[in-house]
Amino acid sequence: MEKNLSTFFLRNIEGDISFLSENDSRHAIKVLRHKNGDQLYIIDGLGIDAIAEILDAHPKKTKIKILKKKNKNKPIQLALAFCPTKSNDRNSFIFEKATEIGVTDFYPIVSQNSERRKWNSEKFKNIMVATLKQSKQFWMPKIYDVQDFNAFVKLEKLPNLKFIAHCKEDQKTSLKSLANNVVPQLILIGPEGDFTSEEITESKIHDFQSVNLGENRLRTETACIVSVTMMKF
Repeated sequence: MEKNLSTFFLRNIEGDISFLSENDSRHAIKVLRHKNGDQLYIIDGLGIDAIAEILDAHPKKTKIKILKKKNKNKPIQLALAFCPTKSNDRNSFIFEKATEIGVTDFYPIVSQNSERRKWNSEKFKNIMVATLKQSKQFWMPKIYDVQDFNAFVKLEKLPNLKFIAHCKEDQKTSLKSLANNVVPQLILIGPEGDFTSEEITESKIHDFQSVNLGENRLRTETACIVSVTMMKF
């Protein structure tokens, strides 16, 4: 990775010639004052790491030439399943910070005590793009469609290492002692009202392990960030 180059996101870096989006063109030319001949750092969210040169510094459609590019290996799966909060600001915080840490998959879940049952993921995709550029990462996390809790825990294509964090009295193990960042992992975080006892029982039937995140009772967004940090590092 080249140092001190401005980073931009392109959804397609297949050919030698491409164009920045209107927003990125405006930012590059009007804000950062880039001009013809300047080099940029380009990522596509699919593992491409590229250096490009500005051919036409147009504030609405900047033309660039790809000089060199490399493919980066896909990271080991780190999946976060959580019940979105009623506050979109708090949900945005989850997507921003979890992406920065290295979450690869987001599963929004509706449980019995969920505060939010519908949402539009486009806003969060834009947050993830900005976070990728800031944190110098190469793979865009995937956001799955909202799913019912009982349907989700039955999915066959989840990692073998699956955890559920909750506040109910139960036989729980510290997440720190079970997490393993060299294999695929998933953590399931509930709503402010917590999972029901029936939901916890159902998760165990499908091989989820009950874990605790420490002594303190955490809000949903805090629990999400604390848990994926433990699992990543």
